[in-house]
Amino acid sequence: MAIEYPDIVSEYMDAGERYECDGVQVVPSLEPPRVSIGGYTLLVFLFQSGVDVPVDVIVEPAFPTTGRRRGSPMLEIGERELGVRLEPAQVGTLYVPIKTTEAAREGQHEIKLNIKVKGATAANRVRPQGADGGFRSDLIDDVVGLDLGRVLGVPFTSTPTRKIRLPITIQGQADTTEEIPSKAAKFESLWTVEEAEAQARAFQEVDDYRVAITTGMLLEPMYVGLLVEGQHRLAQSAVPLRVGEAIALAKTLTYTACHFLEDPRLQDGLLVPIWELAQEYELPTGDPLWVLRNAGFGHLMRLSVALSFGLVARALGSHPWDLDERRGLTRLIAGSLEAEERLPVEFVYIPLLAASTIIAHEVHVEGEDVGHSLRLLKKARAARSDVLGDPELAEARKTFDRLLEAALKRQGG
Repeated sequence: MAIEYPDIVSEYMDAGERYECDGVQVVPSLEPPRVSIGGYTLLVFLFQSGVDVPVDVIVEPAFPTTGRRRGSPMLEIGERELGVRLEPAQVGTLYVPIKTTEAAREGQHEIKLNIKVKGATAANRVRPQGADGGFRSDLIDDVVGLDLGRVLGVPFTSTPTRKIRLPITIQGQADTTEEIPSKAAKFESLWTVEEAEAQARAFQEVDDYRVAITTGMLLEPMYVGLLVEGQHRLAQSAVPLRVGEAIALAKTLTYTACHFLEDPRLQDGLLVPIWELAQEYELPTGDPLWVLRNAGFGHLMRLSVALSFGLVARALGSHPWDLDERRGLTRLIAGSLEAEERLPVEFVYIPLLAASTIIAHEVHVEGEDVGHSLRLLKKARAARSDVLGDPELAEARKTFDRLLEAALKRQGG
């Protein structure tokens, strides 16, 4: 391919396996996958064009019926045929409200989707049908929303087809107070080629000044800068950090940055989105640490939350939180800090400060007594007993305390 555009699907969902029809990748889903009799669900299509010309995507859904011949359909939508026009390489989501009919019966059923793509006959590919390489990490097992998939790529495969079968469960009766959604399908554009140009400009600057950028982000000055920045950002979100908490947060942020900077295969995953934002707002980029603090704090925070979950899971042998909880917390923590909105302090402890106990000995400045820093964190934790004592946080509290005590034991105190 003369031009290859980034994979955007992986920024919105885990889609290692996809369908493809005439150059357009299709990832269908139901949100939620179960619908009650008298209720609604959303049929969601994520379309990613892999060609350099405009195309029309047409979807003809066939819903389950009460019988094999001339049975009544159990589901219905506002339009018989669904259509979307995609510009060259465009990525977007089509939302289609689905309602159960009076003929609906409980059980496991299947929606059949017939896909047609018009206009791609004279097209050139600008995205591959699959990829073997891309981002891999023992600590981050989910890249959704992290700007890693579009920058570094992810492994995926596409199955060529024009027919897709989507399972759906009909179960229970709908709440009569359930809000009735619009019957109209809605298309939302997620990415166009103009955004590829911005990413390419950021990559070029990072590549041109890579040595200066990476050598300008040494551990100790980066830790000190992030210590100050972390306190400032958290205070803006109504979380004034105690000394032990500020130290712990700075350690997690610094460890995350070093995790990416020290691996040449991962560097761009940290740097390109940050330089992209700096260029968008015309910020100076001569001082890499300044750029990290002022343009990159939100991106670094998202990566830090995701990596913190991985550190905690590795220490415990399994993930204490499911994938939806982890994604939700990642969005909440970074989003609250970027918008300067109130952030509950318990979400700083889990997972960011919990992870800091695991790597406390790996990130320290000259003359620091790591055991003393951990004891300061323990003191700060005790001062938060009114919040962390909530019964709903019992498991999270136990997890944090277990990890902190293990870290103190390693340091002899």
